[in-house]
Amino acid sequence: MPKAYCHSCQKSTHHKVVMERNHSESPSVVQSILAMITQGGHYVEMEKQCYCRVCNTQNEPTEMSIQNARVV
Repeated sequence: MPKAYCHSCQKSTHHKVVMERNHSESPSVVQSILAMITQGGHYVEMEKQCYCRVCNTQNEPTEMSIQNARVV
């Protein structure tokens, strides 16, 4: 588990890194059709989210925490 600085705990703690859907604004109909043609209908844009294991607060993913993450 990667260690990163937690602003709530104010110390370096273990964090879990999970992938969540990107909640951007909904695309237009034309953009949706183009994305389906070029990428396939199953493509979902994902982004990494880091959560503190002590207080469960979401923190910004840093390069240090992402590099040390292991896939289990």
